[in-house]
Order: sequence, then C-alpha cells, then structure tokens
Amino acid sequence: MTFLLVLSAASALIIGTATPTCSTCRRRTPAPLAVDSGDGVPENGPLIADVWEKHTSVLVQGSTLKTWDLGDETTERVQLSLKSDGRPIDANIELWHTPSYIPARFRVYTKDGSLRPVHAVIETPKHPKTVAVYNTGPLEFPLEAVVANTGRGKASQSLADVPSQRIQGGKIVSYTYGAEVESVQVLLQTEDRNMKAKIELTQGPNQPKQIIEVFATVGGQTPFYAVIATPGAGSTIRVVNQNSIEFPINAWILPYKTKGTSDAPVTMGGGGWL
Repeated sequence: MTFLLVLSAASALIIGTATPTCSTCRRRTPAPLAVDSGDGVPENGPLIADVWEKHTSVLVQGSTLKTWDLGDETTERVQLSLKSDGRPIDANIELWHTPSYIPARFRVYTKDGSLRPVHAVIETPKHPKTVAVYNTGPLEFPLEAVVANTGRGKASQSLADVPSQRIQGGKIVSYTYGAEVESVQVLLQTEDRNMKAKIELTQGPNQPKQIIEVFATVGGQTPFYAVIATPGAGSTIRVVNQNSIEFPINAWILPYKTKGTSDAPVTMGGGGWL
C-alpha cells in the first residue's frame, strides 16, 4: 500500500509540471550550437549579435521543447534569440548544469515576437551545460530560436564604468524613455545570492508588451542580461525585485540603440514597494 501511494504521488507531480522533466528532455536530440569567431568586435562593442543573418534558426512548435548541448567546456556564455511571425511568444528558458540542478531560468512573454523579439545572454560558468527552450504557447504559435556562442564579452565588464542602481527586495523601479530609444539593455546581478525579479515593458497605461520573470540560484555567477526592443511611442521599463528585503539586486537599465540625437533625459520613477 505504501508503494502505491508513493507511485501515485510521483505520477501526480509529473502530470502537474508544465516543463518536461530533465530525464525525459535529455533523450531528445539537441539542436546544433551556432558559433561565431567574435573577430572584429570592439572590446566595448555591442553585446548582442545579429544571429538571424548568420545562422539557421530552429523552429520550436507550441508545447514543444528544444535543447542545445554546450559541449565545449570553454564556452563562457551564449546568446539566445527568439522571434515569431508576429504572434505572441510564451516560453520557458532554462540552463541545465546537471539533471537535478538548474542554476538559472527565466520565463518570457512578448505580445508580438516580430516587433519585439527576445535577445538575452546566458552565462554558462559550469560544465556540463545545456540550454533548454520550452514553447509553452499553443500549437499554432511556433517560434524560431537561435542559441549561439557569439564570442562577445561579459555584460558586467562592458558596463563596469556605469553606476548601477540598487533595488532592494520588494522594491519597484521604473524608467521611461522617449520614442528616439529603439531598444533598452537590462542587466540584473546580485552579490552571490539568489535573484528573483520581474521585468515589464509597457507602452501606455496598463498595456504590458513584454514580461520577463528571472530566477538565478547565484545571481553573481549567472546574471541576467537582455536587450528589449522599444519601438513606437515612449516606453517604460519596470523592474520588480520579487525577493525579500535582504536580497538586493544591482541593476543597469540603459538605452542600447537610439535613432537620431536627443537631449531628452530618461525619466526615472518607481521607488515603490510591493
């Protein structure tokens, strides 16, 4: 009787899990990792590469998982890029170190995967390592994905001369940009503590266009870096530290690509608490 109860509980746990278990996922054939040389990229140059021009993307159907095995131990970080034909993207991304250890993961929702694609850098300090992309959207909402070793540097080093903002646990900060800002870079990092945060892009009152929920076991080893497209009218980036007050986050939220020139200042707001 005891054995039957344990088996029943385990079955219920598997059925209730949105993402397939690692043991199931690892039996799938991983997609090939795209590799760039990184030659000709200045040391403080752009951290996000145009991977769509250089590499063949992998189609990930709705309710489907794809994995990329980072077999080279020297791979320090990879770029993940997702896009669609204009339909929404809803996906879970995980970094696997072992079948039982996931040092970093994030969930991303974007209302229009063509207008606002996803570009993120995943630090991979430990080996072995695998990147998993699970399209949690319905079957009719496929997405295209590229995972590439672009040879670009670490975001924290590139932004080392830029002061960060400390976001205490439970605090909300927001940054409003003008229409001349086409994209915004976001770097979140902690001091060897876990990190749990939400990033929201809104245009207009209560109109979220993109939402990213981030978790890292050690936010100093696996910080989160992404470039968020902000086309159209003025945009607001809101960052919420979802941890308790003793788990602060160091944040860099800066324009990445702009059109023309503008002296309009970035409007910083927030400062509120959950």
